[in-house]
Amino acid sequence: MTAQRIPTHSAEYLTLQEAADRYHVSVMTLRRRIRSGALPAVHSGARLIRIPASALEELFTPVPNATWWAS
Repeated sequence: MTAQRIPTHSAEYLTLQEAADRYHVSVMTLRRRIRSGALPAVHSGARLIRIPASALEELFTPVPNATWWAS
């Protein structure tokens, strides 16, 4: 197992519920993504899990549609 570097700049971290509400997914979906390694998360205590907002933006990219191509 390799150690991951912690970014030195301040980043926005969301709780599982905040992230689920923002992206209209369930908390269980986020937990599955964390468990599979697709979504990085940090423990902020014994039971507190936080997700970097930037990681969510990368995971949930918008799907191009007709209006996207026109702009």
